[in-house]
Amino acid sequence: MSFLKEFTENIIESIPVGIVTLDSALKVKYWNRQMESMAGIEKSNASDRSILSLLPWIPEDILKQIQHREITCRTPDHKTFKIYISPFKDPSGGSVVIIEDITEQERLERERKNILSMFAHDMKNPVIVAGGFLSRVRSCREGPLSEMQQDCLEVINVELKKLEELVRDFLEFSRFEAKECKPVIAAFDMEATLSKLIETEKMEANEKNIAILYEKIPERASFIVNADCAMISRVFTNLIDNAIRYTNSGGTVSIKLSSRTNDILIQVIDTGVGISENHIPYIFDAFYRISRDTKGSGLGLSIAKTIVEAHGGRISVASAPGKGSTFSFTLPK
Repeated sequence: MSFLKEFTENIIESIPVGIVTLDSALKVKYWNRQMESMAGIEKSNASDRSILSLLPWIPEDILKQIQHREITCRTPDHKTFKIYISPFKDPSGGSVVIIEDITEQERLERERKNILSMFAHDMKNPVIVAGGFLSRVRSCREGPLSEMQQDCLEVINVELKKLEELVRDFLEFSRFEAKECKPVIAAFDMEATLSKLIETEKMEANEKNIAILYEKIPERASFIVNADCAMISRVFTNLIDNAIRYTNSGGTVSIKLSSRTNDILIQVIDTGVGISENHIPYIFDAFYRISRDTKGSGLGLSIAKTIVEAHGGRISVASAPGKGSTFSFTLPK
């Protein structure tokens, strides 16, 4: 028993997080080495003292709750700690408190978001200016162009539009990261919006000889939900665009709208190239692309996931190589 006690204490002392045990009166019974470093209080000075006097920035009501909980606290000297509290199972009361210093992690995350936002905004203006001057040159206002010049300018125009799309995705993603985009909830007719989007998408689908099918289940059900029209329309567009992009000529893209008891299910089903099983767990991660040859920013599905979850829904994918993909998401009624 003595060996086990010493072994356990050595493990606890070497763990890079603060560990404190409290009795039912919130008095400290154990205070590991990492707590000494984080709080600047030695174990001998912490023992049998109230944790509220030692760490007054931890809310008292949280410590007194008899259930597992996790909170984030900021101290007066601008440090940030993540705190996990677990009550002991024995009737004597008390709890174990695990404290992790995430100040540096939070700073790096904040800087990352600031860089994303700055980069996206700073890229937008040069693209707009370049597009404006390109349009002016192509209009022949400064004089006629040779056929070779027109061909070169067309290539520039196509590539500039690709860059503009990447910047738009990047800018939108940076806003979500900074939590600037919140759904503006209103009555939203999904059926009417989808019908219009499908007509627009048919132009690109026809060029690739891809059929677009649309089905409502049941046919006469109401598909009106409370949602942000612009955001959900973006989800529709992202999923349908992807389906068309990765479906070969002669294939099919099917959109199904199903009214269920508590939610509405939307499915975009294609007969395209499919996705390997090892890629599926990461397909909704930001900037994730299946291969270097994959077009796009790698942000479309991440943005779609963020929007759907902001509305209280869920998004998923089922796919296999050579058998196509089914992207599904739900929105609560």
